[in-house]
Amino acid sequence: MFKWPPPRRRTSIAVLVPSSNLSLYRDLRLKTRLAGEVARALSIFRVSTLGIFKDLEATSEDHNLFLKISKYVLVPPYLRAKTYPLDRDLRFAGLLPPLSIYPHNPENRPVSTGDIRFGLVLNELGYVDIGSEKPCRLVEAKRARPRDVVLVRVDGTDPPICSEVRNPHIYTGYEVVGIADQDKLKRFISQHDFVINTSKNGEPLHRVLESADFLQKLKNSKSVCVLFGNPRKDLSELVSVDLEIDVTVNFIPYQGALTVRTYEALISTLAILNTLID
Repeated sequence: MFKWPPPRRRTSIAVLVPSSNLSLYRDLRLKTRLAGEVARALSIFRVSTLGIFKDLEATSEDHNLFLKISKYVLVPPYLRAKTYPLDRDLRFAGLLPPLSIYPHNPENRPVSTGDIRFGLVLNELGYVDIGSEKPCRLVEAKRARPRDVVLVRVDGTDPPICSEVRNPHIYTGYEVVGIADQDKLKRFISQHDFVINTSKNGEPLHRVLESADFLQKLKNSKSVCVLFGNPRKDLSELVSVDLEIDVTVNFIPYQGALTVRTYEALISTLAILNTLID
């Protein structure tokens, strides 16, 4: 079933990924590409939150790079040059796949009443650049802060006026949360109703689906958190504390490759959850 713009999920999905996924690579091109592929996968499956955890095998540089790229791709292409100065960390940004989410206007829609887009606040008067010939003016200009990127709805086109959207009914991308230590990791996980850990040593998916309890928890949960490790280790092997996990699942039983890359695990897991939740 295809619907555009896509609706926001009734059950939100949060994904947690360790920063060491970037530390496995030395080349900035590969680090950049991996962070972009993660962002793309999250957008495809309407993930609401990306938690990036600085695990024991990650460097501070890679943790910060992961955060920076994950936030950078959320800014629509028509605003990136205006919001991000030249940055050596982003010198391979051309390798990043587009998110193509609705507020980025991937279809190059003309401005029309009711449209929802990201915009850059230009000045204290509340004029906002939404990627069109003329900026629109915020109805509540007093709240506008120059240089902020905000989500707006076009309320009129002649003259162009808009209002800030704080609780959109459509999917508009994910929130990025940096998690610097294990205490913050535990707090992040505890905020969700149902926590699913992914592991090749977990319960095979087909057995998990035989459990009515698993499906009932998915149905009744308002927020689901999915934990990932890196291609070498599960998340439990990257921390020195016990985590409150509801179930550990092997979403790719009898995998044909010795290791599964995190991006591959993301796609496989989210595709299945997307079907089960909806």
